[in-house]
Amino acid sequence: MIIDAKRLPQHFTVEADICVVGAGAAGITLARDLAGSNKQVALLEGGDLTYTTESQHLYAGEVVGHSSIPLDADRLRFFGGTTNHWAGSCKPFWPSDFEDWPFGLETLEPYYRRAHTICQLGPYTYNPDDWMSEQARALKFLPGSHFESGVFQYSPPTRFGTVYHDDLASSSNVTVYLNANLIDIETRESDREVTGLKLACLDGKRFQARARQYVLAAGGVENARLLLSSNKVRAAGLGNEFDLVGRYFQDHPYVPGAATILADSARSDLLFYTQHYVGNTQIEGYVRATDEVMRKEQLPPFAIGFRALAPIVSDFGGFTLPAGLRTRLSDDTANSLTYFVQRLMIDVESSWDFLHYKIWRKPQGLFTTSYICGTAPDRESRVTLGNSVDALGMRRSVLDWRLPADFEIKMRRAHELLGEELGRMGAGRLRLESAATGHDPMQDISNGHHQMGTTRMNRDPHQGVVDEHCRVHSLANLYIAGSSLFPSYACDDPTMTIVALALRLSDHLKSLPN
Repeated sequence: MIIDAKRLPQHFTVEADICVVGAGAAGITLARDLAGSNKQVALLEGGDLTYTTESQHLYAGEVVGHSSIPLDADRLRFFGGTTNHWAGSCKPFWPSDFEDWPFGLETLEPYYRRAHTICQLGPYTYNPDDWMSEQARALKFLPGSHFESGVFQYSPPTRFGTVYHDDLASSSNVTVYLNANLIDIETRESDREVTGLKLACLDGKRFQARARQYVLAAGGVENARLLLSSNKVRAAGLGNEFDLVGRYFQDHPYVPGAATILADSARSDLLFYTQHYVGNTQIEGYVRATDEVMRKEQLPPFAIGFRALAPIVSDFGGFTLPAGLRTRLSDDTANSLTYFVQRLMIDVESSWDFLHYKIWRKPQGLFTTSYICGTAPDRESRVTLGNSVDALGMRRSVLDWRLPADFEIKMRRAHELLGEELGRMGAGRLRLESAATGHDPMQDISNGHHQMGTTRMNRDPHQGVVDEHCRVHSLANLYIAGSSLFPSYACDDPTMTIVALALRLSDHLKSLPN
């Protein structure tokens, strides 16, 4: 059942066994998996079925660290959440990506397989050998190589609010409440439990929810904001006994055009690393350093893709806004526009080049790289509360995203190692771009739109906000879902892992007594 909370009576009480806050990838997956169980579930969504400016503006906040897309543009605040503009990239984490997690890949593997279906992906394989085609074949790295290939699959992409709307609407034990904004999490000082949620609509209506278990699934920034804002009993906010809530924020820095590769024009294997279809599945190859090399060189987990430069397109990585236009825009808006134009040009170039190859069988020999990485967790990279408030009286978020001081050094080192490898294979020559070549890639860094890490998972309450079951350490019945759980950051789009973690949390909640 789906109910517009604006139609509820004033001071109505929602009763359930489990209340889930947020109907994005995590919240919808969790509620849908609980459908048909013996649990009554209330899924509380702050937005409506479709986008509204008034609701979206509740996400507005301040960016004080490294430049980032404005907070109210990066995430979407209506049913389906940010899957409503998700590009669809998916891949399980590598085993080494779980080194800082309280469990390994073997624990999440069965949930990845289930998430794979939910994200509407192709065959469950990420071995490059299984995705070879006549048109595009992966590089064959030599024995002892510093590099290996991997594969991203692309979801259609799945718009969770659209695809799974009917499942939730027809469920006998799940009720979705739209326009239901959480404004406070209630506890009693003597209790280690949440006793209720205070909720509000933008039209002024106030009501509440009562449940046995509560789950915050509102995203990397909002999960932290909601915990920090619930400070009537604990001045520092809920779950923040050790000053961890909001800390260790991370997004993926994305760098287009860090290097240019001149390949043998007779080769087709570099086309494997552009977006293309194999059967009905869109994939994109990438290269990464082996675990041994990453440890030796102290490199973060990274992925480098290649973008074929079609003859009709110039250097997209060097795109900049005209000076006159840039001076009339805020830095955030200018950077956002630059990023989206670059991404559009990347997509156009990639599609053109593959079409060009299929029709004329003559691939271009000029490529540029795209680099994305998961940097080391940084305690000072964080979300806090500002002094300004939104239309509901909630203090707005302040984002201080920080990149490591050695980010450029490690990015360049990754490309140097790749250049050596390509040369050793006879696959091509790589030129690192810089201010001296006329294009400084450090000027084009953008965020990857992946808000992670603000309620990190760790068995030790001194090191994490939640335990290995996603429960807030200091509260017996409050759980977290989503990428804010991540204690460290692979270089992958987090959606598939978000879904897998939500399925794992669902199994845990099902095991609890009513």
